[in-house]
Amino acid sequence: MAELECRLCGGQNLSAVVERPRSAVLQNRVFESAAEARAARAGQLDIRRCAACGFMHNYAFDPALVEYVPEYENEQGNSAHFRAHMAGLIDQIASAADAMAGREAGPLSVVDIGCGQGGFLEAVLSRLGTRACGFGFDAAFRGAEVETGDRRYYRRYFDGATGYLVPDGPVIMVTRHVIEHVPDPVGFLRGIRAAIRPAQQVRLYIETPCAEWIFRNRVVQDFFYEHCNYWTADSLSFAAARAGFATAGVRHVFSGQYLWLEAMPEAEAAGADAHPDTISDGALIEAYRAAEAATLGNWRNRVHAMAKEGGVALWGAGGKGVTMASLLDPQAEEIACLIDINCNKQGRFVPVTGHPVVDARTAVTRYGVRTAIVMNPNYRDEIAAALDTEGLQITLIDETEVRP
Repeated sequence: MAELECRLCGGQNLSAVVERPRSAVLQNRVFESAAEARAARAGQLDIRRCAACGFMHNYAFDPALVEYVPEYENEQGNSAHFRAHMAGLIDQIASAADAMAGREAGPLSVVDIGCGQGGFLEAVLSRLGTRACGFGFDAAFRGAEVETGDRRYYRRYFDGATGYLVPDGPVIMVTRHVIEHVPDPVGFLRGIRAAIRPAQQVRLYIETPCAEWIFRNRVVQDFFYEHCNYWTADSLSFAAARAGFATAGVRHVFSGQYLWLEAMPEAEAAGADAHPDTISDGALIEAYRAAEAATLGNWRNRVHAMAKEGGVALWGAGGKGVTMASLLDPQAEEIACLIDINCNKQGRFVPVTGHPVVDARTAVTRYGVRTAIVMNPNYRDEIAAALDTEGLQITLIDETEVRP
């Protein structure tokens, strides 16, 4: 058997992080029936960390299993709390646009790589007004492809071969929650770099989950098959450098859950041996590994006890909720349903376990839900306010209440 190598630097000193035998291949694909959902593809997690550069990758990941189709549904903009988070990112992009416009004439292009259904790109363009033209690339884009005017959407991936679609002039490139999905992250970034013309003014922004937050808070539901890569600020900056970008800064955003990197193209890419200056010694990961079984045991005991007192739901039918359902209730025996405000998921079923997805009122009236486990504590206050407005009595808990 060939020795495994780090996908970032080629190092061979890899240590185990998370191993799970069965994980839904597409956490955000919902199905029309429980039977169809239970037959959905599943894959294995074998996440390992490189001692040299700190990068983490799922070495059991098979890209052939992952197909981002129009039925893929990961819209988060239904939440006011998440929209406020996006507004903060757009503020930074608008400031960069102002600075770039002051140094170079010509129209500004905003390229959203992995644009989903275009919500973030539309919000950016709305803020920038007529001075900007938008280009959205996503294989799962459901709308009609548009190739004229100031809005251009393409149902395809973006790389060096499609970069010609972006005109000369200043460009802001954004890729949010994409780099954790691609098995060759340096190749992905090099494709972006190849699309940049010589001397072209460019700002690149990358948003991705922060691995340190996951481990520090022992968030067992944050390891997904779709996410074959797990990033720290150091490893993300190193990946950018290897592709020919100089990092201007990395911020922790969304209450520390995400990293937000700003970078600019530079003349030469860093070599594989130019490892980050500061690398975690892995102690945080070892602490997580030591506590994972106890954390899951606490959750299972809590769900079992609550199910005796009334219906139990998970609030959030995205990656976190789908993962938690499979960890705590793989046979769909104790968790009644998943609650989600995304109407495109309601009335459908989540992969592998086949739990139904419903709105909060249906959870109470049809499934007798009395308790809901909030999959992301960032949304707890927003959820509580919505329940109060609707006059629904659901007790909310989150992972902060069951950590060992």
